[in-house]
Amino acid sequence: MSGNYENSFHYFILLLHVIGGIVSLIKALIALFARKGGTLHKKSGLIYFWSMFIIFLTALILVIFFKFRFFLFAISIFSFFMAFTGYRALKRKKPNEVEWFDKVVAYIGVLSGLGLIGYGIWSIVKHNSYGFASICLVFGFLLTANAYKDIKHFKKKEYEKMWWWFHHLNMMCASFISAVTAFLVNRIYTIIDLGDYNFIFWLLPTFIMVPLMNKWNRYYKKKFKM
Repeated sequence: MSGNYENSFHYFILLLHVIGGIVSLIKALIALFARKGGTLHKKSGLIYFWSMFIIFLTALILVIFFKFRFFLFAISIFSFFMAFTGYRALKRKKPNEVEWFDKVVAYIGVLSGLGLIGYGIWSIVKHNSYGFASICLVFGFLLTANAYKDIKHFKKKEYEKMWWWFHHLNMMCASFISAVTAFLVNRIYTIIDLGDYNFIFWLLPTFIMVPLMNKWNRYYKKKFKM
């Protein structure tokens, strides 16, 4: 990171951000392949969650105090929202068992998602940038849809069997996808540069991993006889 920071505090925040990213990727892989509900899965998942919190916090510090970029600001909210709501699902066996901070995070998620969508549309109109706009629109739609789904869940009194299991699975996987995406786009351009088509790398983890998420959903629904 030499030469990419303004002072020692900036360097320290960047270092924390990188360490959080490395730890989150390692612990996510362990949690994914460990026995679900086992000690290794639980401990790895908990470390993953707090690593994502560190990434989120350091990203906010970087964009607010050093170089503000709305896109990075919104993406950091996207990443943490998915991890947060996935983690909270384990504490909320009933959808309407919510705390005030569950609602705050959900509404911030909706606003950030709509902001990303608007930013994508603005990029098309202002700069004719369809590649970058597609990234904003995809992540914006996913964030808005999932945050709004949480808000609707807060009011539910009837709910599907094991809803919290699938919510935890899907949100944690989505959070992992965002972590992989961040790691990929930070490194891949030094190896492969597609020019105007570099936006593909932002979307590639989503297109690869979402079908795997759907496969896991079908497997567990069959296992739970749903």
